[in-house]
Amino acid sequence: MPPSATGMLTGVSIRRVRGFTLGLSVVVAALAAWRFGSGSAATFAVGALASYFNFQLLHAAVGRLGAEPSPGSRGIVSLFIFRYFALGLLGYATVKVFGVNPVSFCVGLLVTTFALLLDSLSELIYARA
Repeated sequence: MPPSATGMLTGVSIRRVRGFTLGLSVVVAALAAWRFGSGSAATFAVGALASYFNFQLLHAAVGRLGAEPSPGSRGIVSLFIFRYFALGLLGYATVKVFGVNPVSFCVGLLVTTFALLLDSLSELIYARA
């Protein structure tokens, strides 16, 4: 099957990445609450939520590559540029509100990266079978 316009991430793979992201977020937040307390778990959850929405934004931006410009394209580009400022502000505010180490927020931002690695691993396992 040839790659789609969004690269190798097909619709099934995108759904799997979303599922892995949500599953990892819940499991790791529960483990963080048990081990480090509810403040760290909440900070991690905010980072994971930001990671999820960042992935959605990147997926939408990549889906528009090569397409005819439309009014929605400018909004995506604006959000794409604004996201760095928003992530920094969200991280700062979250750490200030919960009063915890910012490491848990940064680890939360990596949840989608780990979900993509799990998706790649599952693709490799099923390709060999």
